[in-house]
Amino acid sequence: MLMKLRSFAFPSYSAEEIGEKIKNITEFCPTLGIIFSSPALDIPACVEAISSVQFPIFGCSTGGEILAVAGEPPVLEGSAVCLFMNIDPGLFSVSLFSRNNESQKDFGKRIGEWGMSISKSPAFIITISGLKNNGEAIIRGIESACPPGTPIFGGIAGDDGNFKETYVFSQSGYSTDGAVVIVWDSEKVDVNGIATSGWVGIGTDMVITSSEGNIVRTINDRPALQIFREYLNIRDEVIQRVGVTFPLLLKRPDGSEVHRTFLSVDFDTGSLTFAGDVPQGSRVRFSSSFGYEIIEKSVEQLQEFHSLHPEADLVLIFSCTARHQVAGPMVNDEIAAAMELWNAPFIGLFTYGEIGHNQYGSCDFYNETMSLVTIRLKQLT
Repeated sequence: MLMKLRSFAFPSYSAEEIGEKIKNITEFCPTLGIIFSSPALDIPACVEAISSVQFPIFGCSTGGEILAVAGEPPVLEGSAVCLFMNIDPGLFSVSLFSRNNESQKDFGKRIGEWGMSISKSPAFIITISGLKNNGEAIIRGIESACPPGTPIFGGIAGDDGNFKETYVFSQSGYSTDGAVVIVWDSEKVDVNGIATSGWVGIGTDMVITSSEGNIVRTINDRPALQIFREYLNIRDEVIQRVGVTFPLLLKRPDGSEVHRTFLSVDFDTGSLTFAGDVPQGSRVRFSSSFGYEIIEKSVEQLQEFHSLHPEADLVLIFSCTARHQVAGPMVNDEIAAAMELWNAPFIGLFTYGEIGHNQYGSCDFYNETMSLVTIRLKQLT
């Protein structure tokens, strides 16, 4: 007998409200909860409010929230967006991980090994906390433990643009240096996605002359911080908030390009810690957006993706906080266009880095990008 898939979604503005609304779900018994919350709600208090639920919750802090609620704009701020569903528990598993001083790649490998223990064909949805974590290295670690082409989607947790502390959490606790992960059994669940940006390169090429992983010390033999100071012509107090909208466009040896945004600054050494790898010797240049053009390009690509994957039981959006900053209220148009394409529950957040698949089908780590993910259950049993 087929089980009717049911869901309940709502925004909330306090930890207490989240707890009360969960108690009032009486029409069905949830098996999965998704909560993306502004840190303004006090994440530890939110975790306490959900600690007694009898089903797994996948959650993280945000730089803005996204939710489909009839008659309301999809983009929110200073809230928690919550979605509860009664998906067959045999189709997925959720776990909270702390990094525990492991290398980024070893941490990812541990997550990948856990996923393989759940399914021989896992598909991952992951959010990562910690402003110095290297999202790309964690992805490569997951891939090292999994079959080629394993789907991996998600993003880096935010904190309303303050760049002080980010969280991932579940009903069992939280971590400021870890990850929360959903693994789907891809033999029974289709997990697909698209990554779209719209940022374009500006200015002249530069060379990364000293870096290690995601830490960049010098560009053109000068302190990386000094390069950003001079190019943006801004004070140190706002360099992080403004710098996120002017990422480096990095050219890879194979000709592909990705954007890299820094998440933390060492004012003593002049080094910058980016959300993903910036290899020494790479050629980079600054990049920028031209406002509504990024929305138009995104909508065109979403329409193309929809023609290939028209059905979904759940849609997740991981969109860069810079898209929100640059497009302002127009970002509602981008999200609303996606919601019109798929008749399914929508939930998402604005992130400090995005994980998705490029046009060649390979998983990559991005900045300034919207990663949209569709989940389709092959069988509702």
